[in-house]
Amino acid sequence: MHKQSLVCDTSLLLYLGRMENEDLLRVLFEKVYVTEQVALELDAGRLLRSDTINPRLFDWITLISISQEEMDTLPPNRLGIGEQLVIAYARIHANCVVGLDDRQARILAEHLGLKVVGVIGILLKAKRAGLLSSVRPFLEAAQAHGFRMAKELYEEAVRLAGEENE
Repeated sequence: MHKQSLVCDTSLLLYLGRMENEDLLRVLFEKVYVTEQVALELDAGRLLRSDTINPRLFDWITLISISQEEMDTLPPNRLGIGEQLVIAYARIHANCVVGLDDRQARILAEHLGLKVVGVIGILLKAKRAGLLSSVRPFLEAAQAHGFRMAKELYEEAVRLAGEENE
């Protein structure tokens, strides 16, 4: 099976990094792209928490920039610049999954026909690939690190992982 590439927004790197599972991205995707803006957002995060990942330190992450012309192809929206850049990049590059957790960003990306995955989707994909034996402890760790998810979403993720009776 041919692996797809991933262009990441801040949340995927932030929470997978805090759980020390950022390597899942390297294994699950052919290439991992991070926009300069997302790298800057993570830089700012390191001012608050030193355990915030620095994507520049990983040789399997490629930093990218997006032109204003590429940004102008997006429909009007109220998303943050990081989310807009990620979506704009994925629109232009076929076979690129968008790594987003923000609900409004996910809605726009899906509306534009893009494949979207978030932290929970990465954990489920990793379990299906045999990289994790259980998703539940990682969901709990993500929440402990500040990742917000509704109780229903947590329960759905546990169900999809086949761990509801554990």
